[in-house]
Amino acid sequence: MSFPTHRPRRLRRNEALRGLVRETRLATSGLIYPMFVCPGTKVRQEVSSMPGIHQQSADQIVEECREVESLGIPGIILFGLPESKDPRGASSLGADGVVQRAIEAIRKAKLKLLVITDVCLCEYTDHGHCGVVEDGEVANDSTVTILAQQALSHARAGADIVAPSDMMDGRVGAIREILDEHKFENVAILSYGCKILFRLLRTIPGSGSVRSSIWRSAQLPDGPCQCAGSAKGSGARSRRRRGHDYGQAGASVS
Repeated sequence: MSFPTHRPRRLRRNEALRGLVRETRLATSGLIYPMFVCPGTKVRQEVSSMPGIHQQSADQIVEECREVESLGIPGIILFGLPESKDPRGASSLGADGVVQRAIEAIRKAKLKLLVITDVCLCEYTDHGHCGVVEDGEVANDSTVTILAQQALSHARAGADIVAPSDMMDGRVGAIREILDEHKFENVAILSYGCKILFRLLRTIPGSGSVRSSIWRSAQLPDGPCQCAGSAKGSGARSRRRRGHDYGQAGASVS
């Protein structure tokens, strides 16, 4: 239908009508609080580019989580800032990793929070890329294998949701497969499949300096069709092997 039969303004005439048909509502129940975990104890260092946000050791993370819970915010997402880095991000996989220790500390405190973990390699590699570099390029398939192992280690530590923020093709399907194989079918995946890689996190000390070539892996804001295709492709491996589509559009959960 078109004008004059179709008159969208009739549903915007007053606040009651706008409230009735509103699709998106902002409430604390829909918020996720970001937290940055670093090594050590009693460490709390403010991030200059994000006032009020800190790098914190696991013990301090727990204390702030108590406040987050009291505010009615349902979940937190943990980003790791490791003590050591290497070309393949090996420190992201161990049970004694900074994120894994933080998850366990939160669980031990019996806080009623959803624990979400960022799954990526950029914070753990000495070159700062989101994946393994081979012959001067970020190697997609080698990286996906490591990301799946990282997600599994987070699930073992007690994460409710693992959130891959890299830009590798097929990683959502690979993560779903390894979680299911190890009886973590209840752990959900929050995919940043179409995120626009933002620079703000790069200002955090220790997060790594990403070289300019990394932008070849990132989505650009002027390519919505490419974003949709990338999201669909993130589950390609799982579709081929098991007949399911785990590709995620935007930041959706499976």
